[in-house]
Amino acid sequence: MSGTEKPGTQTLLTLADILGIPVDRFFTGDSGSPGTAGMQECLRLWSCIKTDAGRERALTALRGIVEDEQR
Repeated sequence: MSGTEKPGTQTLLTLADILGIPVDRFFTGDSGSPGTAGMQECLRLWSCIKTDAGRERALTALRGIVEDEQR
C-alpha cells in the first residue's frame, strides 16, 4: 500500500479485531492510553522486517515472552 492509499473498512475491522481495540481508535488519535505507543512501535518494527525468517524470529521471541509471563 502506498502512502496515498487508505485502508478499506474491512482492513480496519480486521486490524482492530487482531489488536483487540475498537476501530474508532484508528481515528481518535488516542495515543495516550496504556500500551498504545508500544503497540504502534511493534507494528512499525514488524513492517520493517523484510524476510520470513526475520518475522519467524520475532514471533518466536514474542511467544517466549508470553510463555514466561503466563507462568
